[in-house]
Amino acid sequence: MEKMLGLSARRSLPHYASERFDRWFTRHAVAGGADRGYRGKVILWDDTFVRYHEPHVGIAAVKVLEALGFEVALAKKRRCCGRPAFSQGNLDAATKVGKHNVDLLSSLHYSTTPILFLEPSCWSMFVEDYRELKIDNADNVAKRCFLFEKFLNDLLAQEPEALRFNERPATIAIHPHCHAKSILNPSFMATLAERVPGRKATVLDTACCGMAGAFGALADKYDLSVQVAQRLLDAIDNQPPGTEIIASGTSCRHQISDLTNVRPRHMAELLAEAIA
Repeated sequence: MEKMLGLSARRSLPHYASERFDRWFTRHAVAGGADRGYRGKVILWDDTFVRYHEPHVGIAAVKVLEALGFEVALAKKRRCCGRPAFSQGNLDAATKVGKHNVDLLSSLHYSTTPILFLEPSCWSMFVEDYRELKIDNADNVAKRCFLFEKFLNDLLAQEPEALRFNERPATIAIHPHCHAKSILNPSFMATLAERVPGRKATVLDTACCGMAGAFGALADKYDLSVQVAQRLLDAIDNQPPGTEIIASGTSCRHQISDLTNVRPRHMAELLAEAIA
């Protein structure tokens, strides 16, 4: 693959899940697991990696949202957000899928429902890049788009007792995603983690993880990717033994998993695991 596609032989490839997240979700809904909703409906944007590679992240998010009393739905017939095309400068392709997604989410069926994102690079396409591409109705859809962690933290700030968590002493270190940091102050992530009793959280003062989508997987960029990651790796090495590492970006988790012995998790997993 390195010779034919230019992917580094030193880089692991994402594993495909034995069951896609959207198919798990269909079974879950049929079994009555989605029969909730006294708070109303939310759309969970099941990005490509959640759908095909990390369904456990999506399952954790569903558990948290349903415990809060939301009816969770997926956006049927959604397409990739366009981040890979946009990052490569293929603006025509990014505009095409963006227009499809905005039209879909502007339709009567979805037109007022909040849209929650587990992957910050997808979220930033909706709230920032679709607007730059001048896609019709992008502004209106952007107003309904929320990063999963921000949505949860804002709700729990208003209703601290909305979720009951188990108490367990733990130290949490959070690596914030570049796209999230470019739009929001990431300090709320530590606040959210510390809403779980016994947890002490820190947002790491790190830069880019160095993976940056497909960049870190390329053979001619691998060494540079590792160099960029060094600040993050040093920060992880300096954490006390047993510290749990949280990273919301799938590329960030991939990089950390490849270059350390740590298994980073998404904030949704931490919250779902702690629900009493």
